[in-house]
Amino acid sequence: MLEKLKYNNKQAGFTLMEVLIAISILSIGVVGAFGVLPTMIKNQTTNSDAFLASQIANEGMELVRNLRDSNFLAEQDWKTGLISSPNCVAGCEIDYNDTLLVVNQNRFLKKDSNNFYNYETGIDSKFKRKITIQEIGLVLNVKVEVSWKGNGSPFLIEENFYDWR
Repeated sequence: MLEKLKYNNKQAGFTLMEVLIAISILSIGVVGAFGVLPTMIKNQTTNSDAFLASQIANEGMELVRNLRDSNFLAEQDWKTGLISSPNCVAGCEIDYNDTLLVVNQNRFLKKDSNNFYNYETGIDSKFKRKITIQEIGLVLNVKVEVSWKGNGSPFLIEENFYDWR
């Protein structure tokens, strides 16, 4: 006896409409991800510059602190070289291989072959550093500002120095 062949009308694959919808959803996701990419790159550059500026500013503060501490070791007045000659109310500059503050010349820091920032040797960087010192009673208010062309500029830190002897 011959059996009747049964046809299964249930579909085992995807329809053309399902494939088109899936491709559309994936395309929207990929285009969205690539749309965010330029913003992510810009933010990474801004964050990198701000981080580097913060380190350069902290170095400036440490250099001023070192001058104050050197005065203590030399048994001099703790403010020697910090409030006069030059007067740093308008701005001064110093780098890691200097022992004195000089009048700010609004020049770019250079990056030398050892990746140190200074004013004498190396390739110009994008950063400028200005240190201002203001005497307020028995306190020296020290501000270090690092500026550059770009987002996030300038970066400023401030600290009060005291005669800690």
